[in-house]
Amino acid sequence: MNKITVLGLGAMGSRMAINLSAAGHDVTVWNRTQSVAAALATEKGLSVAETPRSAVKDAEFVVSMLRDDDAALAVWHDPEHGAFAAMNSGAVVIESSTLTPTTIETLAEAALDANVRFVEAPVVGSRPQADAGALFYLLSGEAEAVEAAQPIIDVNAGNSKYVGEIGNAATMKLAINGLFAAQVAAFAEMTGFIEQSSLDTAEAMETLAALPITSPGLQRVLGLMQERNYSPNFPVHLVAKDLGYLTKTAQHLKARLPIAEATHTIYQQAAAGDQRDLDIAGIAQLYQT
Repeated sequence: MNKITVLGLGAMGSRMAINLSAAGHDVTVWNRTQSVAAALATEKGLSVAETPRSAVKDAEFVVSMLRDDDAALAVWHDPEHGAFAAMNSGAVVIESSTLTPTTIETLAEAALDANVRFVEAPVVGSRPQADAGALFYLLSGEAEAVEAAQPIIDVNAGNSKYVGEIGNAATMKLAINGLFAAQVAAFAEMTGFIEQSSLDTAEAMETLAALPITSPGLQRVLGLMQERNYSPNFPVHLVAKDLGYLTKTAQHLKARLPIAEATHTIYQQAAAGDQRDLDIAGIAQLYQT
């Protein structure tokens, strides 16, 4: 049994905490909205902390699953409540938030200054994979730190891939999310196109789902579009955030991403409207009649 802290109890962090507790670990949780942490702690028998700094005290591993760069920097660096100031020497950070590579590098440098081991560990997958402990982890950092973190990661992982130096995992995660978002946006457009045509919509969607170009993930999305079931797994506003990070990182790298930039504009439009809190498949509402 290890003492583990989970910072951030959104859709993913809460499920990670539950799985870690079910695996027999001593889990402490913190969330910006304290009522969320208190409810989870009561339901699942977890310990709850009032601040990130108090949450990480005595923790051997700290799993972070936060919304964005600003949230991560605040949780780790806040002068009064920041977590780095209270971590034990040699403890391991498992940073699973989807952040920019620049922010990841900043956090890794701060961890080094705090004599804390740092593992970059963003995940591919959504709520169903988190529930099942079947997320795909992208791992970066010193080999010794990754090895130490692996048993904790494996509780929530169906698979994991080491991708090299710090920042690489964030870059890979943004590339994956950008590719998926562009595909979903394209399929959403075609859904609207088909509905306006004389085609039988259900049969046409079944044909699209059966094609060799259509991945299992896109098959699921097509089913949701056909059912118009947009309960959030990967909400549109977070897709827009990740695409913004992708285009920002591309500018830093001097890489050209015209398709990703166009896709970002579409999701920004949806995030500013009624689709904000819908699942990524809900982008289809921009085109459906």
